[in-house]
Amino acid sequence: MIKLTGEQAEALGQFRLARNSGESSPLTIKVENLLDSSQTSAYLKEVKNHLGAPDNKTAASILIKRYAFLPVIYLYCMTSWNVKLDIRHENITFVSQERDGLWLPVFRFDSLQGQGAGTDRDQWREDAVRTLFNGHIFPVINRIAGEAKVSKLILWENIAIYLFWLYEKILPLETHSERAAEDYRFILEEAPGNLFGDENTNPLKKFDNRKILSENTGEMVRPRKTCCYSYLTSSGKRCGTCPLSCTSKRRIPDE
Repeated sequence: MIKLTGEQAEALGQFRLARNSGESSPLTIKVENLLDSSQTSAYLKEVKNHLGAPDNKTAASILIKRYAFLPVIYLYCMTSWNVKLDIRHENITFVSQERDGLWLPVFRFDSLQGQGAGTDRDQWREDAVRTLFNGHIFPVINRIAGEAKVSKLILWENIAIYLFWLYEKILPLETHSERAAEDYRFILEEAPGNLFGDENTNPLKKFDNRKILSENTGEMVRPRKTCCYSYLTSSGKRCGTCPLSCTSKRRIPDE
């Protein structure tokens, strides 16, 4: 096992890796408890009340948008450092945090370590992608979708938008840009559905929409196919790639 250095942990802070233990909050939860059917409903209620959301489906969508930074942390480690991070559900706590009036939780790892790539990186990468999506993300989406009665398509697109951001905006600027392009192509175009749970097809590929020019900003943006319900929360804001009104795109899309 490879233990991440302090410098690496610091770098992951930009992707919402927890830098301290955080304050006690009913919105802080061990991920393994989030998957416990006896606790999911109560947690969604806390999220709904905190966000001023009208229903559980809205709370579930925003929850998964916040949770989407876990794949960002994992994939950044995979592509930049050839580390397959330990993301067992019992190893991670979803820690509530507020910033500039927004609920932006962070992730605390009991053990911040992982496995190196070895000699056969292609096979290692396939295993890493399976561990992330089939082993970790699918059970979370399945539990939340079932409890909130919300479409899994919305929740998967909430994951996809951050994957696009990571591989199109962040990693190309770093030294391993060629590796990043190869990993992105594998995840989005080559990875079969069985790496993502019980999906017959790759659930991320369908959200790779053609980008359009935003009249508001003059930037090219990829409109969402589904609505994430951000506008239904107390903030009333639509996200930057809203299918109804593509307005602006921030460096870190945190609506």
